[in-house]
Amino acid sequence: MPEPVTPEAIFDAAAAMIELDGVERFTMRGLAERLGVAVTSIYWHVGGRDKLFDGLVARLVDEMANLPMTGDTPVDRIAALARAQRRLLIECQHLLAIAHSRDATPRLFLPAQRALAAQLADVGVTGADAALVLRAVEVHVISSAVMQFAAVRGDKHDEEDPTLWTDDWPDQGLVRALQSPTDYDAVFDYGLEALLAPLRRR
Repeated sequence: MPEPVTPEAIFDAAAAMIELDGVERFTMRGLAERLGVAVTSIYWHVGGRDKLFDGLVARLVDEMANLPMTGDTPVDRIAALARAQRRLLIECQHLLAIAHSRDATPRLFLPAQRALAAQLADVGVTGADAALVLRAVEVHVISSAVMQFAAVRGDKHDEEDPTLWTDDWPDQGLVRALQSPTDYDAVFDYGLEALLAPLRRR
């Protein structure tokens, strides 16, 4: 006899379906089929589609508020938080779109921003300087996540057109590297460390 479905199992299944196929292809009937239950059972546990999406956004807000932030120094903790936030954004792109459609984006990012601000204060960066650093880190995190998401899930394409580089370019190692697939994790880490270098020197 199958175990009774739970709200947590419903949210888990819905999140997995949405991230795999997108919001547009998600249906309550498809969710019910995945779980092996009647649609009415889902309505009983979590409500209709809007209530389900509200619950998914609430879970995402909670995840963003509890990202790991490990490290021996404030700057190490900022780096850890930035990496954790980027991973979550990549994993939850479609759920982020749902949150944005419900005007929950500011609430979603506020916990990470407050955590970053607290760590910046610990190294003596406050006020307008702290706001600039905080925004620079957040822009780096979000833009990197968007680029990697597009590369992984978007249409395949050459990132560099070989015809734009001539055989007489003096640095052929550069040309070959630019024509190979981008290591987005390495690019993110390089940029993050460049952003944090002034803080490490304080």
